[in-house]
Amino acid sequence: MKTPKIKKLSILAMIFTMYFVSCNSPSDIVEVENSDSLINDVIINNNNDSITQNVVSDTLLTSKNSTNESIIKGVNKPKVLIYNFYATNRCASCIAIEEATKKTLETSFQSELKNGTIKLNVLCVDDEANTKLAEKYEAFGSALFVTRVYKGKETTTDLTGDGFKYAKNKQDRFIEILKNKITEYLK
Repeated sequence: MKTPKIKKLSILAMIFTMYFVSCNSPSDIVEVENSDSLINDVIINNNNDSITQNVVSDTLLTSKNSTNESIIKGVNKPKVLIYNFYATNRCASCIAIEEATKKTLETSFQSELKNGTIKLNVLCVDDEANTKLAEKYEAFGSALFVTRVYKGKETTTDLTGDGFKYAKNKQDRFIEILKNKITEYLK
């Protein structure tokens, strides 16, 4: 049985290898244009504020014209934060992960995107402004994390492996996995 440290190192080595094998091939570099959609690429500010504090602040700000009771209800609802990290040079699989993630959110979670219950954060790991968050999630290249924030506690699932395995060639399977995880985290 592997120790947690060895398991963690194995996972990091696998991600590192996938990044360099799939993302640094010059023939795979593709430019992506952002289309109009409900999803905004968001960069979390890197103050000393924790993500949990940002979530509570967002909820309170959107509810400030309502009664105290609805503010409390808003804080007690789970929030799902999706972090899609990418490197400057993007391969076809990296782009497919982002496109499938956006498609999933736009088709299955429109109202949650609008009301802020779900936030998609598309972040370049090479940008210094994202260093702190990339280190927190140990993202060194393309990576996809789904985080549930509820009552000050974070639960995160790494869907990077599923993204590389399915997003490009079996998009429906990847969308199903992502949709199930988001639905689970909204409960």
